[in-house]
Amino acid sequence: MTRVFQFIFGVVFAVCLGMHPAIAVERPFDLTGTGTLEVMTDDNGQLTHGVLNASGTATHLGKWTQTGNLIFTPDQSNPDIILASGDTKFIGANGDELQAEIKDSVLDTTTGIATGTFLFVGGTRRFDQAQGSADFTVTQELNSGTFDVVAQGRIDY
Repeated sequence: MTRVFQFIFGVVFAVCLGMHPAIAVERPFDLTGTGTLEVMTDDNGQLTHGVLNASGTATHLGKWTQTGNLIFTPDQSNPDIILASGDTKFIGANGDELQAEIKDSVLDTTTGIATGTFLFVGGTRRFDQAQGSADFTVTQELNSGTFDVVAQGRIDY
């Protein structure tokens, strides 16, 4: 009886050792892609908001697609600058979703170049508790709404 108890205890102990929770690790994040931005204006012709759709490749996502919503605010001190904020969702090749807030985005309408930050705020499956950020640069064709995007940062999941 004692050997049976020792054997069962040993098996339970070994199984418990192997059941430690996954530890989140901060990793580099790199993204490239292309997309379109459909913008909406108010009655005065001022940009108010936009819907973006994009695709590309990124570390930890593989081939990805993206949808998002932006809110535009004119810069009161410079009429050539538009400030943007919003939310977006990246869907990876395997269906995992990575949620992000778009922060501190500034678009220079004279160059079509925007900069800002993706702030990672969770997602689904392996990205459920994701956090981190990536600084992005967007080069936009203002007449057509098409753009190229690159981003680099860190992600922890």
